[in-house]
Amino acid sequence: MEARETPASVSQRLLWMIKHYRSDFGALNCPVVCRIVGDLDGSALQAAVDGLVARHEALRTTFHGRGARLVQRVHPPRPQPLTWADVPAGESPQATLARELQTPIDPGQWPTRASVWRVGATEHLLCLNLHHLVTDAWSTGILLRDLVACYDAACGGADVPTPQGWQMSRFAQAQQELLASDRLGRYQRYWRQQLAGSQIPRLDALYPAADTDGAGTAAPRSVAAELPAATVAGLRELARREKTTMFTVLLAAFHSQLHRLTGQPDLAVASMFANRSRPEVRDTVGLLAGMVLLRAQVARQDSFAGLVRHLHAAVISAFAYQDLPFHLLPTGLVDTGGGRADDVMFNVMSPLRHDLTGGGARFELVVPTEIGSRFPFELALAPVGEHRVQAVLFRAGGWADPALGQEFLAGYLDVAAAAAHRPDARLPARR
Repeated sequence: MEARETPASVSQRLLWMIKHYRSDFGALNCPVVCRIVGDLDGSALQAAVDGLVARHEALRTTFHGRGARLVQRVHPPRPQPLTWADVPAGESPQATLARELQTPIDPGQWPTRASVWRVGATEHLLCLNLHHLVTDAWSTGILLRDLVACYDAACGGADVPTPQGWQMSRFAQAQQELLASDRLGRYQRYWRQQLAGSQIPRLDALYPAADTDGAGTAAPRSVAAELPAATVAGLRELARREKTTMFTVLLAAFHSQLHRLTGQPDLAVASMFANRSRPEVRDTVGLLAGMVLLRAQVARQDSFAGLVRHLHAAVISAFAYQDLPFHLLPTGLVDTGGGRADDVMFNVMSPLRHDLTGGGARFELVVPTEIGSRFPFELALAPVGEHRVQAVLFRAGGWADPALGQEFLAGYLDVAAAAAHRPDARLPARR
C-alpha cells in the first residue's frame, strides 16, 4: 500500500507559510498531554498509540510543496515509536515537558512524536506531540477519547468502533468544492458588510513585546490567572438569561476591557472557530479551524448585557459564515493600524473531558502553557468543569514586563466580576 496525495486545506496552506516565514517553531506544536495514574501496561499503551495513528490519517500525513501547490501525503498505517524515559534527576516534569514542546517537528518527515516519562511507580506523563498542520484544539478532545478507548481495548476491553465521519483529506476536498461554488460570493458579501469600517485593537504601545528580558534569557511568553467561582457562576447565569453562550459573555468582557484601555469605539478581534458545523467532521482529527473576526461597536452599548446581546448576533452570524476564512477576504477591509488582522486573538477552548479511565488507569488531560502562541497578543480561556475558567494571556515575542500582562488579566477579571454582579450596569469607563 502506497501513500496517496491530496490538496491541503486553506488553514494548512496558511500555517505552512507561517512555518517558513516565522521562527516561533514552538507555537507550531499542538500536543495531547496527559498524566496517567495507576498501573500502566506499556505494551497496551504502545498498541493504543499505534491504533490511534491507524484510526486518524492526519497523524500519518506529511506535507510537500508550497503555497497553493501544498499537498498532503497520507501514508499507510505503521508503528509509531514511543520513547520511554525517567524524568531527569533534579528536574520537574513540567521542565521536561517544556523542552519536548520546544523541539520542532518536521511535517515533511513525519507529523507525530510520542514520549512517556516515568514520574513515579504509578504515575507517568504522556506527550503525543503533533505538528499543528495535522491537528487543532477540537481534535485534542477526540484524540484523548480515542487514545483511552484504544488502551482499554488493548487491555481486554471493548473494541473501538470504526470512524464513521470524514478524514482530513476529505474535508480539504469539500472546502475546495465550496470555494469553487457560487456560495463563495454570498460569503464574501456578508463579511464585507460585517467588517467594513472596524478597527483592530492597538496594544503595542501599552503592552510591548520583547525577545529577551535584558539578561540574555528568553522573556516569559504567558501569564495566567483563574476566574473566581462566583464570577463564573454569575457569567453562566447571564449567558442563560440572554440565551447565549459562555463564549459570547467572555468575549464581551474582552471587548469591554480593550475598549477601556484603548478608547477605540469599534473593535474587531480575531478568533479561531472550529469549523465543524457539518456532522461528517465532528470526529475528524486535523486542522479544520479557521480564523474569523468578531466586531463590536462597544461605545454604542448602554450596558454589559447590551454588549452581550450585540455580540451574540455577531457570533451567531460568524458561525454561519465561518467556512470562509478571513484570510481569503480582500485586504484593507479592516483598519489594522499597520499591523495584522490576527494581532489580537481571543479563544475559548471547548469543554473537554479532562479525566478518563481505561484499562484500570486514569488519564488526566494536561493543558500546557509553555507552548506559547503564534499570535502577537492572545487571551485563551479554558473552562474546567462547571465552576472554573482558567485564563492565559500570551505574548508571542515574550513580555517586556510580565507585570503588564498580569495587570491586563487583573483588569479583565475585574470587568468579568462586575458583569457577573451587575450585568445591566454601564460599561467601565476608559482607564
